[in-house]
Amino acid sequence: MQTKTRASAVKIYLFFLFISLFAISGCGLDIDFGSADDKNAEVKSNETIMGVIREVPSKYDGSNFVIKASVVKDGNIEECCKVTSAEDDEFSLEGNLDPEVQLQISESGNENSRTGTERLDVFPGATIDLGDITIEDNWNIDYDREDVDITFNGEISDENCEEEDGEITGNINVTISAEGSETEVILVKIDDAEIFGEDEPMCHFLAPGREVEVDGKLKANKTVEATIIEIE
Repeated sequence: MQTKTRASAVKIYLFFLFISLFAISGCGLDIDFGSADDKNAEVKSNETIMGVIREVPSKYDGSNFVIKASVVKDGNIEECCKVTSAEDDEFSLEGNLDPEVQLQISESGNENSRTGTERLDVFPGATIDLGDITIEDNWNIDYDREDVDITFNGEISDENCEEEDGEITGNINVTISAEGSETEVILVKIDDAEIFGEDEPMCHFLAPGREVEVDGKLKANKTVEATIIEIE
């Protein structure tokens, strides 16, 4: 009987302890039960840059290369991550790479040698595929800058859309918010874009507040030309 009384007392104590903790505010205690309406649920925590070294100067035939991503923040360069890739092999760099990254390529085993560099804008949670890369004799990095694929998630904050003959034209603003990153607004051109799962894309599908996944081509000045838009 005494054991049951003690067990009941412990349960009552724990119940009131939980209630008191739940009521605390402003004391560094955060109780997060999650949210079914989390607008950033699909934004990845890291960014990814991919590519394939297809051509190198003949004297480097058969060599391996080190590809390093250095994050640029407020003019400061911070090394993030690096991989070693053989010629004709794909490479993939993943980490906290936004808002801007400097890619550096050097010969494996001689990383202090002359290095090819390239800078890219990076959005929170984005995956960027540079495609085929050529390393030139002067260590310039050459690739088709008009054909860089990018995929990212966000929320439509504004739209300037027109429709005619089953096609949409214009643009939308997509806002990306991610933990540890500043909120960014990306201009997405929707000319000739498809909406996944819709035979006839219409402007009302792109209303502000809708969550979207954008798959398109990376352009300058925080701009993407959409190929496909998938609506959450």
